[in-house]
Amino acid sequence: MVSNLIRKLSLYSDHLLSRNKYLSRLNSRILTFKATHSRPSKRVIDASTDNVAEIDCRIPEIDAADFSVEFLKKSMRENGCVIVRNFFDEKEVNTMKSYIDYSFAVRGNGRLSRFLSKQCDLNPVLEETNEIIKEMQKSYPTYANTVSNGSKLSRFLGRGESVLTVRTPNIVDKLLNLFEKKSMKAILTSYFGNEPCVSVFKWTMRRSRPPAQPIDFHQDGAFMGEEIASLNCWIPLSNCGPGYDVHGLDIVPKRLMNTFKTGSGVLDWTVAEQAIVDEYSEDVIKAPTFREGDLLFFDHLLLHRTQSIANSEQPRYAIETWFFDSVNFPKNQIPVNW
Repeated sequence: MVSNLIRKLSLYSDHLLSRNKYLSRLNSRILTFKATHSRPSKRVIDASTDNVAEIDCRIPEIDAADFSVEFLKKSMRENGCVIVRNFFDEKEVNTMKSYIDYSFAVRGNGRLSRFLSKQCDLNPVLEETNEIIKEMQKSYPTYANTVSNGSKLSRFLGRGESVLTVRTPNIVDKLLNLFEKKSMKAILTSYFGNEPCVSVFKWTMRRSRPPAQPIDFHQDGAFMGEEIASLNCWIPLSNCGPGYDVHGLDIVPKRLMNTFKTGSGVLDWTVAEQAIVDEYSEDVIKAPTFREGDLLFFDHLLLHRTQSIANSEQPRYAIETWFFDSVNFPKNQIPVNW
């Protein structure tokens, strides 16, 4: 309890003293890509084996001590995902939880909250992006129009259970520093063949409760486009999944090269469970158990969904960071320089 209070006070004092520094740095990170356009790159998944359908439909796992970029590439080519166990230690987990709690704590209408919650300026980038989004929507009707959402940056997502990381610019710096300490920038650079970037709209901190009823599956490529080079880093900061009263993820660990056929889900970008069962079988849907500090890598073509747990009020802490190749990225998600 004392350590949590110390973390909270430290974050407040640092943010108060250095708010403008953090905000200026975040604006610079965003403006780096203002006039930069995405172009094709050599992707790991394009080297997928011809007999992907015959590969075991399983979620590859490896301990952080044995993890390598080659194992990551092999897993992504064959199964579209990989779990890295014990990637973060207990202290790092608690630190990231404090970042989430802090980001929720600074919300509000008080003078202090308004001072700390001053937002980055997206307008110059959104103006540059508007025509690109219209053009992309000709090929991908569900390609997200983030220009229309740009004015809502200060709002919380998912009934107040998720918040965009860029809402608290001091946390942007602290998370990127932690990721670099864990060699993630080097891992991602080797994976992409170019330096990685992050995203305004696809970098989220969550303190969420499960849906009471099962929901559809989805692929993030449905609203980012298929041709990008991505690697999502989903970090569970709570023990979750089977064996715990906290919701995890349901995953279809099959290497897909395109978005799944549309029209089966509730929304035009979601996929009904029955459509997956009809296409493959019930056995392809996996529900792994995660322990806090594990890490799940997957890309924009993986079918997945949040698990439902009836009558559960246990929140799940998690940080979801979509990394993109700084050459081949979804312009509509507003890339952020690392």
